[in-house]
Amino acid sequence: MTFLFRKRKKTEKTEIGENNDRILSQMVKACLWVQNGWAQWMGRRAEHLSRKTLRLLLLAFIALAGGYSIYLIGQSFSGNQANAISITPIKKPGHVLQAGDATSQPDMIVSKTDYQGIIRFRGYMDSLTRSPAGKATYDSIILSRPGLLDSIRFIEEIYQSQTKK
Repeated sequence: MTFLFRKRKKTEKTEIGENNDRILSQMVKACLWVQNGWAQWMGRRAEHLSRKTLRLLLLAFIALAGGYSIYLIGQSFSGNQANAISITPIKKPGHVLQAGDATSQPDMIVSKTDYQGIIRFRGYMDSLTRSPAGKATYDSIILSRPGLLDSIRFIEEIYQSQTKK
């Protein structure tokens, strides 16, 4: 019979979801508070006005809003291009839609001096692993630049593919 009275676990929300819900609910409460305050202020201002005055104010508002809307529509047809919104196309880089790796691109050229510098750097990194003090330096370099050796290997492959051609 204990299975009938067992408490069911509630689905737990993540902390981020709870924070977002809390922030959104506070924003909604703030908007409602501002709207309520504005309505009360307007109600206090219009409380002493007669029904005829309220109708005249409503008609004046409608006339002003309608007149301004007609003015804006007329301006759009007048042909005045000074205030017109211009549409400029977005320029996209040429390589965005290209598939393939960087070795297939002809603009990636590694010079012989760059390649020799990379060979020297690889030798330096290899020499660091031979001593305990150098090993600490090597580890700190690898931790601070995790993709460094992969990039070095990639550049060497590019140079070797250039020399084969």
